[in-house]
Formats: sequence, C-alpha cells, structure tokens
Amino acid sequence: MLTIGEFSKICKVSSRTLRHYDSINLIKPKKINEDTGYRYYEIGQVKEMLLIERLKKYQFSLDEISEILHSNPNILLEKILAKEELIKNVISEYKEIEKQMMDDIVRLKKGLDIMSFIEDIDIKLVNTEDVNILSSRQVMDVNEYGKYIGKLFEIVTKNDLTVLGAPMSIYYGSEFDENANDTEIAIPIKEHFKGTRVFPGGLYATATIQGGYSNLSAGYGKLIDWINKNNYKSNGESYEKYIKGPINGNEIITEIYIPITK
Repeated sequence: MLTIGEFSKICKVSSRTLRHYDSINLIKPKKINEDTGYRYYEIGQVKEMLLIERLKKYQFSLDEISEILHSNPNILLEKILAKEELIKNVISEYKEIEKQMMDDIVRLKKGLDIMSFIEDIDIKLVNTEDVNILSSRQVMDVNEYGKYIGKLFEIVTKNDLTVLGAPMSIYYGSEFDENANDTEIAIPIKEHFKGTRVFPGGLYATATIQGGYSNLSAGYGKLIDWINKNNYKSNGESYEKYIKGPINGNEIITEIYIPITK
C-alpha cells in the first residue's frame, strides 16, 4: 500500500487536499492505522484520483464530482456533454469580448469614442407578416439560448422540416433577469408540426446591430428613444433575430424588433 505522502507524490496532489477529500467522502484511504492515524492508499486508487483532477479541470465542483463518482457510471457522459456546452458558451463569450476589444482599440487609435457605433444604428419601420414558428418557451439563463436553439434544429433535421428564416428569441415579462429570463426560442418553418404556432405580424420598429451581443442594449436604448420621440408606444413582446452568430465567423449580426402602435 502507499502512504499518503507516496500517494500525494504520484498523483501530484497535496496531503492536505487528500485529507480534505477524505473528510468530504470524495476519495477515502483504504486503511487508517488506528494507533498512528496514518492513511494508506492502494495503487488502484491512482486512477480514481486522476479522474477527480481531470473533472476539476473541466470546471466541475467537488459536489458535482462526488455525485458522478457515487452514481451510475452512465451519468459521466451526460454530465460531460452538459459541461462541454457550458464551456463552449464561455469560449464564445470570450471570443466576442476579444473581438469587441479589438474594435475599441481601432476606434481609440483613430481618436474616436468607443461608443460611437450607437450613432450609426439605423431605425426602420416595418410591417411583418404572420409566420409559422417551431418554438420552445421556458425560463432560462441567457447562456442557454444556444442550447435551446440547437434542440429546435435537431427537431428540424430529424423531421426534414423547411426553415424559412433566422432563429428568434421572443421575450416575455416586465424586466430582464440574465439567470431566469422568460423566453421563447423559435425557428420559422414551412410545415405545421407538433410544437408550431403562428407568430402574428404587425408594425415594428427595428434596428440591425453588428458586433457582440453586449451591443444589443444600445440598440434597445436607441429604439425606445426613437419610439418616444416619434409618438409611438411599444405594444407587446419584443424579439430578436440572429442573422449571423459566432459560428458564422467574427461578424455577429442581430435584428431587434419592438412592436409599436400610435
């Protein structure tokens, strides 16, 4: 058997950490000497320890790792797939931030205000037609939009449905909560299918935003200002159409629609 020091060296984990893992029942020594209190591990536990350290690198918490180790082995794939999706979202977010920083650096080198893009946002009035949408509505974290859009596209592919336009997010509720937003994710499709409904057309004030999703607030602000100055009133749920996303390259293009009436 291995002493705690020997096990620590092999696994490159401190003895203090191993004692903590023992105390929370994450990985326990195979034997503890009753007289000395010395802990001993079996060589087979190295594999378990390496799995714990790998899952920590994947950003699993110790509680999540404990659940994985003490559950059905099949849960590991499910948990890693979910974590992969989360990490992809984080990577995409940082790429977006990097792109925005590069744009700001260019503006600053030219002596421009980094918020000058707001002045370039063009507001238009449009009359939209009714459209058939395949949709899914739930309270979600803003980082989950991509996941639910992906699920809708899985349904589209599986059932050979005809996509008629860009994916959408329709927003409900009186205020924004990034962790719990009442949102309907939708894809316009040709066929009437289980889970579809008609999204009514109408009069909208719309703006096209280029760049990171953090720029959308500026678009909403300019739209609301334009609506008020032109004596319109917002009337119903606003929505966004994702014309180009991060998977299409560096350029992100989003259209914002706010329903209005006189």
